[in-house]
Amino acid sequence: MRTTRQPSLVVVAVDGTGRSAGAVRYAVRAARIQGCAVRLVHVVPTSLPEGGLWPSAGRDVDDLRSSGERVLERVVAEARSGAFDVRFESLLGRGPRVAELVAAAAAGDLVVLGRETRRGTEGLLAGTTTAGVVARAAVPVVVVPSDWRERELGRIVVGIKSIVRDGELLARAYSMASARHAGLRLLHAVEVPELAAETGGTDASAGESVSSGNQMLETAARDWRDAFPGVEVETSAVEGRPADVLVDAAADADLLMLARPHRDLRHPVRLGRTPRAVLGVSDTPVELVPLGREPSMAPLVLESSGEILKS
Repeated sequence: MRTTRQPSLVVVAVDGTGRSAGAVRYAVRAARIQGCAVRLVHVVPTSLPEGGLWPSAGRDVDDLRSSGERVLERVVAEARSGAFDVRFESLLGRGPRVAELVAAAAAGDLVVLGRETRRGTEGLLAGTTTAGVVARAAVPVVVVPSDWRERELGRIVVGIKSIVRDGELLARAYSMASARHAGLRLLHAVEVPELAAETGGTDASAGESVSSGNQMLETAARDWRDAFPGVEVETSAVEGRPADVLVDAAADADLLMLARPHRDLRHPVRLGRTPRAVLGVSDTPVELVPLGREPSMAPLVLESSGEILKS
């Protein structure tokens, strides 16, 4: 299986407003845990149309670049003032926001974005930015509410569809839980028909699906126990709308982790309905982990002369 390596750089997008404040705080925390640097990235367009949504329309390219540099200088200074123990870098991107952020992500192992809360047409465009980066980045992307502040609840929730397909998600989740001394809750959402969800009823096969889901999660916990004996794990299959189930379960957690399917003909450059819904409303940071083309399994653990060896 592909091993999960520790991040050498945390990349965080900043826009010069309070919307990215929580993302910067989260990036600093992640960098401290992993012992790496934080790179703050701000993107400015190469040109702006006349009129429309952007109040800065009509300014030339030099003005845009200078404005972006000032934003970065201010954000870096603010970040350093509260985190003298972390090394900061900065990068000014110029061009389409999604493409520039995806390119910046290639230099790191984790990308942090602020959750966008704008409304109207501008909100639609902003949401497209987040979805575009999450769907295209080759590394995990975590989306953080603007008011997020560090709190140690000691729990990570992991949404699991299939233990075969989600092997890389489990590998990262267990590694992260071990590094943070946190417990894991493996969660499988059993979707019910829309009408049943609205009326509070249950589908005839829901009970069987819940039972199968619990068996699947118990198998996953058993398979990974030897590799990470110090990580406490609880499992549960829950009936309901998947987005609601995941958001509710993560309300008292430090992080919610989901898988992003490998990009192929079925999943080219888009997010599914559930991840998109979760990203829009979760007050808990949400990390999307990109899956590889080939499924991965739990690591093989062998015992030799009384010592545990991880493959």
